[in-house]
Amino acid sequence: MRLYVTPASPWVRRVRVAILELGIQDRFEFVQTKWPHAWGTRTVVPHPEFMGDTPVARIPALVTADFTLTDSHSICDYLNGEFGNFRLLARDGVARWRALATISVANAIIEAQISRRAELLRSDSERSSDFIAKMRDRQLRCFEALEKQVQGFGTEFDLAQITTAVACGYDDWRYGNDWRGVAPKLATWFDAVSQRPSLQATRPAETPQS
Repeated sequence: MRLYVTPASPWVRRVRVAILELGIQDRFEFVQTKWPHAWGTRTVVPHPEFMGDTPVARIPALVTADFTLTDSHSICDYLNGEFGNFRLLARDGVARWRALATISVANAIIEAQISRRAELLRSDSERSSDFIAKMRDRQLRCFEALEKQVQGFGTEFDLAQITTAVACGYDDWRYGNDWRGVAPKLATWFDAVSQRPSLQATRPAETPQS
């Protein structure tokens, strides 16, 4: 299977951490993509092979012999069911819905982080400080919500915890540590789990420029 990646994307990191936690990295060819900073403000044309594999033109994208999955949610669902025996996310029942409740909040953080980043890539004359502030406020509200859930995290490093850790790590890397002030228990938890090999191996870095 072929997985298109880049080190800056929290969505990519979420998938890569899941792969490492399941111990199935040998099943994948990891293809590094390159993106200009203009991705945040206008259509860019990536490598033709990438465009041929996924007209959605976003990452992560997983190409299998039978189909292509073009977002981290469907990719993680596929990995969990096909290779993880539903270890990362319960197949059904209350445990599944509780995990998805946490995932939805962590996903909202990542979505706000990416939207904020795209806006910051605009020129000074085009940039909306109000929109940037709105995304930052959304991030902090969601971190506060996760602060109330962290004591309920189990011993299994599941998809809810993976997604939460990725959101925390991206904020630390891209925006500083202001989230830690509203979620100190979450910060303590993150500092501990960030030592896991899967998170150490996927620490964010700037995307190579095309």
